[in-house]
Amino acid sequence: MKNSFFKNFKIKLQQHYASNGIYKNLPSDDFLFWFIGFTEGDGSFVVNKRNELSFILIQGAANKILLERIHDTLGLGHIIKQSSRVYRLIIQKNQEIELIILLFNGNIVLPSRKKQFHLFLKAFLSKGKYYRKADLDIVYNNNKNLPSLDNLWLLGFVEAEGCFSISLLSNSLAFRTRFILSQKGDINLPVLSKCISLFSTGRIEGHSQKDNYSFIVSGLLNISNIYPYFDTNLNNFLGLKKESYLKFKLLNQSLTLKKHLDPNIRPSLIKLSKEINSAVRKFK
Repeated sequence: MKNSFFKNFKIKLQQHYASNGIYKNLPSDDFLFWFIGFTEGDGSFVVNKRNELSFILIQGAANKILLERIHDTLGLGHIIKQSSRVYRLIIQKNQEIELIILLFNGNIVLPSRKKQFHLFLKAFLSKGKYYRKADLDIVYNNNKNLPSLDNLWLLGFVEAEGCFSISLLSNSLAFRTRFILSQKGDINLPVLSKCISLFSTGRIEGHSQKDNYSFIVSGLLNISNIYPYFDTNLNNFLGLKKESYLKFKLLNQSLTLKKHLDPNIRPSLIKLSKEINSAVRKFK
């Protein structure tokens, strides 16, 4: 993924901070790659019937801290309580929407998200009265991006859409360990398929629900291929998925040592497996 638009984004963001009396450091490129990936999994570019634009991220109450970290880093938008269990980060001001457009234009990976963003950009450009005040000529950039292990786009996407899952069967001593990354749409299959070459393992599976697919890595030996990327970027997790990953790896290590065969230890491993899956469900 090219980051040529990060420069323009950071220049405009610095100007925005200055004009609004905001004193904070600019976000790092690492964070911006993470943020783009996370948004492609869990974010929305919304245009309502009145042609009003909103950028929205929604998380469960247990993962509210992730929205707070995004808000604190960017200094854009505000967090509202949508219900007792749901929070949203929403960006609506014209100047802040322009910043979001500068960041995402040309840096989106998923083709389905590109289509949504393109409509969002068209709606922004149609707001002539405001746009004539802008000092940037924004042209839609359809760069052909794919996931890479050299930046944090994939980590952000995994924090939104990834699943670390281990099941210890109750009717036998068998177990199932899997890393799953899912996405809807045939158009996004090249992105999921790229993960096979990135991790040198895994497969693509279709769901029973039409037009839904997953990149799946299963088995202890294959799972070990994903560890280097996540271990290297462990401090860059922003939400609960870090807790899930660490428990996932710890339990896999116990399974490798065949501790699940010990009847005295197996109950504690089953408990840990349920905690991993519980952490995953907290996001929704």
